[in-house]
Amino acid sequence: MRYSRAAHVSLLLLLTWVPISLIVPSEYGSMSTFNPRSSPVYRTDFENVTMQDAHRLNMGGIQNWFEFGGDGGAAIWMEGLDRTTPGLTCHSGSRCVGMELTDIAKSRRNEFNIHGLENLVADELFVSVWLYLPASWGLHTTNNWYSLGDQFFTDAPDYVPYSALLLYETDITKNTFSLDFQTVTGSNKVTLGTISNYPLPRGRWFNVQYYVYRHVTSGILKVWIDGALLFDIHNVSTKSPSISQWFTTPAKIYYDTSDTFSPYRLWVDDLEIYSEHSTSSSTATPLAPPIPGFTWESILVGVIMGLGALAVTRGRKNLPS
Repeated sequence: MRYSRAAHVSLLLLLTWVPISLIVPSEYGSMSTFNPRSSPVYRTDFENVTMQDAHRLNMGGIQNWFEFGGDGGAAIWMEGLDRTTPGLTCHSGSRCVGMELTDIAKSRRNEFNIHGLENLVADELFVSVWLYLPASWGLHTTNNWYSLGDQFFTDAPDYVPYSALLLYETDITKNTFSLDFQTVTGSNKVTLGTISNYPLPRGRWFNVQYYVYRHVTSGILKVWIDGALLFDIHNVSTKSPSISQWFTTPAKIYYDTSDTFSPYRLWVDDLEIYSEHSTSSSTATPLAPPIPGFTWESILVGVIMGLGALAVTRGRKNLPS
């Protein structure tokens, strides 16, 4: 076998890139490999977004609402515009959304809701959003739970069916968490899946993606975090037979009433909303989360290129001197 000088250079560059991509962690965690087929129906990095009032942002006409329980005790702000939090950098650009509870006796939830999905995406929804939890975030007792987001909600008056992504801290001393995925239909609450000893990303941005297919009996729900498919649920009720209006909650602060610590904070950036299924979610199987800082693409490319390098080496040994 004979190789040109250009081929040698190309191979050297590829072999050099692969180890670097495996060793140097991504600044914001692994980028997702699950991408929809088309352009988003809505996208914002919040760089041009401002507060319209205490519950709404100027998001280019899209219906949004921050729901606070009780008589206050919660707030939203534009990080980088309304205030600057020491030690925090937005995922992209200079602005992102900040959410907090300031008095848990008045409010234990702060929901970032996107309404009017029946006009925006019909019965298929794919969302990608970046979230940030403080490095010190915790639940303080094992009896508490925390809702990170709701993939779908049927609109008023009953708000059912709906789904919820819940966090539990199973060992306070070791910061050990579990992740539950639930649906609620009427008074029936069903746990669709649980991941124990979940390596909850804290102190860095992480990517949450989810897919919802709305159907009265044959609904589909999928959830990814940092590119790993964690839940893949089929044949569940995701649509009310009598109510067409529905909304989604891509970010949420919602604590169990037994947790009396405050304040609690969450940041949101780079929101994308699509109206169709992602290309690989229909055939993907659940994967364990990758090693922090690694991507499945870089690992796969590393294996392929390593095998290629081995083949080249063996070929050279067989060349005549």
